[in-house]
Amino acid sequence: MPESSFLRDLGVLLLFGFLGAWLAVRLGQSVIIGYILIGAVLGPHALGVIADAALMRTLAELGIVLLMFFLGVEFSLERLRRVRAAVLLIGIGELVANLSVGFLVGYALGWSLMERAFLAGIVAMSSSGVVAKLLIEWRRTANPEAEALMGIMIFEDFIAVLYLGVLAGLSGEGARTSPAVVSLLKAIAFYALILGFGGKSLARLLTLALRVRSEELFALLWLALIALAGVGASLFGLAPAAGAFLLGMIAPARQSDLGERIYSRLESFRDVFLALFFLTFGTMLEGESLRRVLPLVLLIAPLSILTELVVTSSLAFLAGFPGPVALAIGAGMIPRGEYALLYAAFGQQLGLIGSDLFQFTGWYVFAMTLLAPVFMKNTRALYRVLHRFIPRPIAFAGMLISITLRPMTMRSATANSGATARARCGTARCLLLWGAIGPLFLGALAARSVMERALLFAIGVVVLVRSSRVTQRALEPIREHLELSRLPTPWADPHRVIAYTARVASSVPLAALLIATWWKDLGAWTLLGIPLLALIHIGWAWAWYRAWSRPIPTASESAASRE
Repeated sequence: MPESSFLRDLGVLLLFGFLGAWLAVRLGQSVIIGYILIGAVLGPHALGVIADAALMRTLAELGIVLLMFFLGVEFSLERLRRVRAAVLLIGIGELVANLSVGFLVGYALGWSLMERAFLAGIVAMSSSGVVAKLLIEWRRTANPEAEALMGIMIFEDFIAVLYLGVLAGLSGEGARTSPAVVSLLKAIAFYALILGFGGKSLARLLTLALRVRSEELFALLWLALIALAGVGASLFGLAPAAGAFLLGMIAPARQSDLGERIYSRLESFRDVFLALFFLTFGTMLEGESLRRVLPLVLLIAPLSILTELVVTSSLAFLAGFPGPVALAIGAGMIPRGEYALLYAAFGQQLGLIGSDLFQFTGWYVFAMTLLAPVFMKNTRALYRVLHRFIPRPIAFAGMLISITLRPMTMRSATANSGATARARCGTARCLLLWGAIGPLFLGALAARSVMERALLFAIGVVVLVRSSRVTQRALEPIREHLELSRLPTPWADPHRVIAYTARVASSVPLAALLIATWWKDLGAWTLLGIPLLALIHIGWAWAWYRAWSRPIPTASESAASRE
């Protein structure tokens, strides 16, 4: 009978999934590794024990929905606010860098725009589930990097569901009726509706629901609410996971008694269905496909790891985190998991991506999840090695930016001062000024003639020169809070330190505008403008270092000079 066949397959899959997860934990790996391997071995493309996992895949989708709900419960908006400035800086830079890796690799391979969009999403989104699980297993939730990591993950989860909504709008029938901009606006409207307007009223209703005394009815009610939240998100063109995530964010926090009750009653459902998700994904992997996708895995996996270790860690350092903590944040962003698999499953279901890209996703997630613990466990040793090889000019240039941004990104005694508040307000005005680069950027990409693009570029340069001056004036109030003692020079000028940071900040949109202006003519060669601008800034920083490094005069020399 079909029912007994399903029950047999479900029992076998869960039993061997338990054995695979147990073995993975004993070997110091994530349980996801064990689940995917067991699913691949038992699936129809290997031993064939599980011939048809279609119904189980439907059930497994609940795993992702429940996971996103629990992420919302675990990490509230209040926790995100404490590190919001640093999180935005690191999160935006990390996502732009990783999305660029996916788009550029797809561009180099000659893939279509839709395939590049899916590859970018698969490559860009880190696994909040894997990171949270590893931090808990290693008892590192109190480490300095843990709060920042979870804040970045919340921000990335927000962007991930928006990106999924955009992909949904571009797919199938929606591609003709719901363009990317409309899909993005619908996603933002859904978030605003729940968090901005419905948060307080829904929170009161949820608190009333928590008064249900029967544990059985309590669990049943919350499973229904989570499912209906997913349905609500679907009505706005979003993934059901988005609705579950928002429901978790407005539910009582984990630290409260009511939040702990939710956690204790529904956690087992989440773990079982999430395990089914990874197991059934494994059943769709083809062992023979590894030969076809291995070159792509060997190309993208090292690029992703380098992006996190270099770009994300550098951004964390510039935001004000100490070097070892910054590297730990970068290493913590290496794992890939649920969103990569979700994007791949979504793309294949709609026929938007080929089989090889789907197979690549499974092996890519497997490789990144396998390598992530190695880097996360050895960040201290890795930092000591890298610290020896980083050239002094680059280290000094980064330190200038770090001591400028730290008073604005780190919540401290000085962070709440009037000077810092005025600086933040001024910087917000600068960000609005930089926002004018967006239309110029899009116009330069769309313009056909060289003259039109050159004119847009010239306008952008004028705007950025103005924004650099405004940024410098906005940062001046925090000069008394700069930790100049961190610099290895006794004569550092705080005004020049601030001016340097303002110039670097303005050069980022300048690099983007430069790429947009000459992309049609030079293609990927325009990316050489990024290291060129970096070398110019490093040269300025090193020139100031040499000027500031004169020795401190002795007492006798000071007396002689006064005479």
